[in-house]
Amino acid sequence: MADCARQLAEHTTFQAFINCYLREVDPGQWVSPDTPSIQAALTPSAPLLQLRLPRQKITLLLAVPYRSRVGRHHISAVFLPMPETAAGYKQEGFWSTLLLLVKELFYERNQSHGLKHRQLELTHRLTDSLQNTIRYLDARWQLPYQSCDDFISAEQSLLLGHWLHPTPKSRQGILDWQHEMVTPELQGEFQMHYFVADRKLVEQDSLRLKSAEDLIIDAFGGTSDTIALTYNEVLLPAHPLQAQWLLTRSHVQQWIAADELRYLGPRGQVFTATSSVRSVYQRHTPWMYKVSLPVKITNSLRQNKTHELRAGVLMADLIERLGFSQRFKQFQLISDPAYLTLRHPELSETGFETILRDNPFGAQSGRHVYCMAALVQDTWHPDQAHTLLSEIIYRCATQEQRPARAVAVDWFDAYWQCAIEPCIRLYDQYGIALEAHQQNSLLRLADGYPKTYYYRDNQGFYLDEARKPQLLKWQPKLDHDSELFYATAAINDRFGYYLLINQLFAVIYRLGADGIISEDELINILQQKLTGLCKVLTGSGKLLVETWLTQPLLPAKANLLTRVEDIDELEADLELAAYSDITNPLCAAMPLDETVRESAYV
Repeated sequence: MADCARQLAEHTTFQAFINCYLREVDPGQWVSPDTPSIQAALTPSAPLLQLRLPRQKITLLLAVPYRSRVGRHHISAVFLPMPETAAGYKQEGFWSTLLLLVKELFYERNQSHGLKHRQLELTHRLTDSLQNTIRYLDARWQLPYQSCDDFISAEQSLLLGHWLHPTPKSRQGILDWQHEMVTPELQGEFQMHYFVADRKLVEQDSLRLKSAEDLIIDAFGGTSDTIALTYNEVLLPAHPLQAQWLLTRSHVQQWIAADELRYLGPRGQVFTATSSVRSVYQRHTPWMYKVSLPVKITNSLRQNKTHELRAGVLMADLIERLGFSQRFKQFQLISDPAYLTLRHPELSETGFETILRDNPFGAQSGRHVYCMAALVQDTWHPDQAHTLLSEIIYRCATQEQRPARAVAVDWFDAYWQCAIEPCIRLYDQYGIALEAHQQNSLLRLADGYPKTYYYRDNQGFYLDEARKPQLLKWQPKLDHDSELFYATAAINDRFGYYLLINQLFAVIYRLGADGIISEDELINILQQKLTGLCKVLTGSGKLLVETWLTQPLLPAKANLLTRVEDIDELEADLELAAYSDITNPLCAAMPLDETVRESAYV
């Protein structure tokens, strides 16, 4: 099975990488397969896309059996011209083509300081992501395929990762033997490691009736382990990887030497990782932990920041005060209502930063809850007949004795009602935008149709600077957290990318690529919904929707260029990644030529 796993992993890695390249670097040029010189050498029935690599004097021909307006093209084969041979072309492997593209990327950039290091870093992350994907596929293929039916099984089903990220499974910092224990793809389980700290070192906050330290004690319970604490002692959890890293830090060693901190090791209940790796879940505990990890995942070292801890509590309080979810019961924001960490006079973060997140997905309440990224992921198991979303659509069609296309239209409408429209209205009414990408978005289904949308991530709130006076009336403490406020234009770029391009377009692409309903038809439905909504909006959301409907180009996060520049988004100014402009398939003001429409990419 290892060879089959490698083939699928290489194919998936290349699909993500080449589509990033086409979107962010060079869209290529469509050529007719009827051209005599091409027709004589190649026999693909698929349209062909020509991509020039001028620095290396190479021209690639990509066979594209599915051309998407909102998602990613499907590349079935790559051909290299070989004029010295009789055939004139040869088929090139996906991985070797990918390495040619990496080489071209760095040829194209100025010979600045650190160029070679960035090229090595990208190559290393690509290799790491590929190897991990192979490892995960090979392990899960040993098990019978079971369709996801609850929160944690969906979270742990993301074997292929982000559909438009070049290194979705890069996990720098996890050793080979640790993957089986801590990664969601391998369904690892582990005990948290615990420290006991002198109360004078502790910073904590909680919106709940109990303090953060008491909530942690409650989560620890239910096991045979017991911990005796004095009044001046506070229990702190840490991820197993983070605990080992902490023990090597000088400030931690100094605290231990001064009897201000002691390490207990693994204790208490067993947790398992969600799709983010560092948010951990226990089905019988009413909250999850979001903890720091000494691991680079995709674009960033995953360390909680002190301002994120405080912002989580502030935003949880603000959202509760606004009562938005009480008016839109199908739209829920999962709160991060408590945190706990240790303070050090010379450090902004000590590594103990722990966020407590509400867990609405217990043993029974977690049924039929799906991460959006899992719903739109490609098939990955040999016994998997359809993608998860299509599997759900076909099941409903069979039960209702209706065409799958008709079910998809109703499903899309229910999804719009609970996930998309309320998200836009929240921004319109209050100037609060969400980083509502696929992994931060969850759907609860009822009888196969979207019933409730859940948003998670305390890092993903953007408050409109223009609405600051009004927001401060609701939550005065926001005045001390400037990290949450952004200019309207910056919010529109980010919010537009995460909600429209990353999440909503992914659903349209999935249903189109799976042959259930065409992208064109869903784009028309979406245009109608946005046009109708725009008529009733009065604030920030109105300008945003008008932009979506009229601008020929839209800004989109450039995951490949972010990696080329080796940007850590969590460390960058305002956490900014690289962005590039993409063709807007919704543009109503400037209809696009059909040829351009067919070759549009996002």
